[in-house]
Amino acid sequence: MSKENSNKTLMPWITAILMVVGLAVLAAMYWNRNVTVQDLEVNELRYTTYEEVKQAAAIPPEVKPDSLDLSGVSMRVEKLNYVKSVVPYVEPNGTLRLSIKERIPVALLVHGKDRAYVDAEGVRLPILDKPSPDVPLLYGYRTSGSDTLNGESFKQLSQFLVQAQADPFSWTTLSELAYDKMDGVVALSHENGVKLIFGHNNFELKLENWKAFYHQVIKTKGIDAMRQVDLRFTNQVVTREI
Repeated sequence: MSKENSNKTLMPWITAILMVVGLAVLAAMYWNRNVTVQDLEVNELRYTTYEEVKQAAAIPPEVKPDSLDLSGVSMRVEKLNYVKSVVPYVEPNGTLRLSIKERIPVALLVHGKDRAYVDAEGVRLPILDKPSPDVPLLYGYRTSGSDTLNGESFKQLSQFLVQAQADPFSWTTLSELAYDKMDGVVALSHENGVKLIFGHNNFELKLENWKAFYHQVIKTKGIDAMRQVDLRFTNQVVTREI
């Protein structure tokens, strides 16, 4: 093919590309000049209201998308107690969409008469009127303070709580928790307040052992005579009875 014919073949493609680029530039110019952020949409939330998010976002009226400080919006919304992270996005029609991830309570801290929720990262969360999270009571930690709970004892409790929360059976059978230096994670069963000792590690396996023991022994024998169930050992369950 000659050079002249090759150039003739390329010309329509070059023209088409230039037209697409030109249209994109014109569209961007129109968007920047005419579109304003007039609506805010948020994903479904459990512990944070839309009104709280809207107020914290503090979007200026009639602001253009390229003038909106998305980083600032995210930072303001993330200051809300139950908001963990925010990902903002402005849609072509000007709607600001916030994808929000909330903090999920894993326990209710009890210190005297004071109460506070706590998430898996050790962040304390204020009490909610509604909905009231169904979580175990956790003793031995302060309910106030700006610091997060990050000591070794809470790390073990957090690992245990995350594993328990993932299993509906375990979650519904646990009532209260605490940490003991020797016994590790200690819980009371929701039914009859039987002491359950889970130790310091391998919580997924030990929760499975608790489930198996409950279905194979307690359902048959009854829980009334049980005083303590020691699940620290991987191959056996040691019990104390009344």
